Amino acid sequence: MIKSLLTALILLASALPSGAQTARSQDVLTLEEVVSLAVKNNPTLLSSEQDIIIAKQRVREARFMNLPQLALSGTFSKVNLEYPMILGPELGDRYLDPAIKENFYTMRAYALQPLYTGGRNKNMLRMAKTAHSQAKVNYETVMTDVVYNAKKIFYTLLLNKKLRELALERKSRAQAISAGIRKDAWEAIEVRMLLAGFEKQAEQAAHDADASKTELIKILNRDPSYQMDITGDLTARPVRATLQKSLVTAMEMRSELKSEIYKAQMDDIAVTMAMIRRYPNVYLGASYDVTGYNVNSLSDNSIRANNWVASIAIHFPLSYDIWTQVVQRRAQQRQGDLKRVELQDRIRFEIITAHKDLEFWDAETLKRKKTLAAVEEEYIAASKKTPESLSALRAMCAIYDLEKTCLEGVYQQLIARVKLEWAQGRDLAE
Repeated sequence: MIKSLLTALILLASALPSGAQTARSQDVLTLEEVVSLAVKNNPTLLSSEQDIIIAKQRVREARFMNLPQLALSGTFSKVNLEYPMILGPELGDRYLDPAIKENFYTMRAYALQPLYTGGRNKNMLRMAKTAHSQAKVNYETVMTDVVYNAKKIFYTLLLNKKLRELALERKSRAQAISAGIRKDAWEAIEVRMLLAGFEKQAEQAAHDADASKTELIKILNRDPSYQMDITGDLTARPVRATLQKSLVTAMEMRSELKSEIYKAQMDDIAVTMAMIRRYPNVYLGASYDVTGYNVNSLSDNSIRANNWVASIAIHFPLSYDIWTQVVQRRAQQRQGDLKRVELQDRIRFEIITAHKDLEFWDAETLKRKKTLAAVEEEYIAASKKTPESLSALRAMCAIYDLEKTCLEGVYQQLIARVKLEWAQGRDLAE
């Protein structure tokens, strides 16, 4: 008997922490936490972050082009020549005379410094820096989209949760009212249909909430089995920003427009680089060779051969496609200008549309709230006279529809606000 009691206590003790752990495993997230997790875990955003790293390293590579090119090499040659030959560049670019009858070792130090490249290296650095800046604004573009989607799904889930709570609450009140109604067969059917309507609304809201939760888990890049919930108030957030201010903000902050501006700078640099292909290149080079017929002779000045050379070279490019390249780059520059103008027009219309939607839902939300408050006041006054009647039940169903439209109006106002934030590229102040 004692053994059985001990076994039961052990099983109970092991079960309690498990249940507590299951209860704690469900995360309850606020809007700020959802946005933070979405930004932190989005694969596209993380990939854009790597683009910034790549662009930064390309800036460093472009700076290296102004530094001298250094090389240190060593070769061992076993020869048996009947005719002169020249070793390839990988073997040191050396001329070999048939008089050489012995194997030999060579060490070479080499340096080449570009003195003048027509501005090519300078423009390559400018191009790399501009591409780095463009990678940053591309990251901002992706982040803006991620934040917009996260907020939109958060508010959708919050709306569906509130609709389900409202439907269940009104169903409970409707059941209490219907219990005290003296009704015939036809009225009983109508009451049952009204109660079934509340049940259907609650089930539909629960289904929509589950779908929104799944989409939110996907946005957060979590495992499908991840247990989470959200918390927040579904209340309207009015905006004081004017249309003109939103337009100015969008032209300054919209990351897509910044990206096109950097693209225009890169097109201008590309035109310049196409034109400087006509300019000569001037290089300063130096080479020092040590040659010996065995390894030990390389360190003995008396038996080794020391050769050094310093040269200045001028290369004049002669190419048939210089002007064709210039024409192509100028045409691409013109395409970029047209695309930037088109983007500016699109942003203006997005701001105007979002601002009009927000103004409409600001006014509509207030109107619906006033209508609901007036109807509820009349309902309370009427329910004091006939609290349990079929008319009271019908009135409560009508009030439920008003409450539902009020919640949907608040949701539309919040979505319009989020849309305006996305359109202007910056969060709105309260």
